[in-house]
Amino acid sequence: MQNLTQWEQEWVRVQEELRQHSGVRVLRDTRGPLLQDAIVPGSEQILRFSEFGSQWQTVEPYPVVTGEFFLTPLAKALREDPPSFDASLYSDEEQRVGAELHVIDDAPFTGAGSFTAIRMKTGTTATPEMWFSDHVRGLWQMDLDYTTYVELLRLTKGAFGWQHLYTEAPLDDWEFERTAERVARMLDVLPQVFPDYDYTPLRQRWDARR
Repeated sequence: MQNLTQWEQEWVRVQEELRQHSGVRVLRDTRGPLLQDAIVPGSEQILRFSEFGSQWQTVEPYPVVTGEFFLTPLAKALREDPPSFDASLYSDEEQRVGAELHVIDDAPFTGAGSFTAIRMKTGTTATPEMWFSDHVRGLWQMDLDYTTYVELLRLTKGAFGWQHLYTEAPLDDWEFERTAERVARMLDVLPQVFPDYDYTPLRQRWDARR
């Protein structure tokens, strides 16, 4: 872990914990080389790996929880083009917002189509917005900032569905029944698998949303 920041070491530890736990099966993971120009001034929770991600699932004796994260360094993400937004899946307003987004976390291993992106408002001092697309249910603004997102991503290890705890998605609606089930199972299983992590913030958010 030579030359890694403390934050980068913590993320390397996340990958190692997934690999080494007997209750978790890692299907794919990647850790690219460090980029020297990946630091964004004023930001601390920044990974310099050109790419960094894992796809995993829990195995017996635990109920199945699946997850994936694939982080792109913020400086690199801001240089890349916005994602494409199919007019058959996204409204005109969502396409307008989408033209200003830069993907910082997605799911290329599973091809799930979900991603999280940052929206930088040029010419203002406003905090950049975070947006989540679950591909089939549209684009949702998240009630958190970039730093909080990556902290919670480390906590959830990319368990599918957790992002909707921080959107206005109607989790009690039939359309989000599967998402709600995934979140509930995540909050039951991950504290058992990773007891050294504090899942209280997510549990509180879940309780407030029900």
